Amino acid sequence: MERSGKLLGLWVLAAVLLLYGSVWAANQAPPNAPLVLSGNPITISGKVKAVPVKPSEGLEIETENGVVTIYGIGPRWFWSQRGVTYPKVGDEIQVEGVEVTLPNGTTRIVATKITVSGKTILLRGEDGRPLWRGGPKGGAKK
Repeated sequence: MERSGKLLGLWVLAAVLLLYGSVWAANQAPPNAPLVLSGNPITISGKVKAVPVKPSEGLEIETENGVVTIYGIGPRWFWSQRGVTYPKVGDEIQVEGVEVTLPNGTTRIVATKITVSGKTILLRGEDGRPLWRGGPKGGAKK
């Protein structure tokens, strides 16, 4: 019985190592690579038209030239942690970001800094990584 328990433990360890190694190998970006590699700096100003519900959705801003969608604005807890109110529909907003082209050829505007209600929040470091990376307790400090 003891031997079968050890054998099972070794199989579990081998499976975990194999799975972790596969995930690591599939990650094409090195651990310290910037997430926003290159793009055109852009500033957008207008009124918030729609606020994202899911992280994959973008913040919609009504501008003089139509609606623009901004991605990568970060989770609500990050905004709260920084003492900045998360954008609401109707808020005047200014977004500094980078227009990036994704591998599939589509372009997106990724926010780096947002000013809303007179307060500014920095969303990404110089390397493009989100400052909320690591979660509420492990993310970058103020």
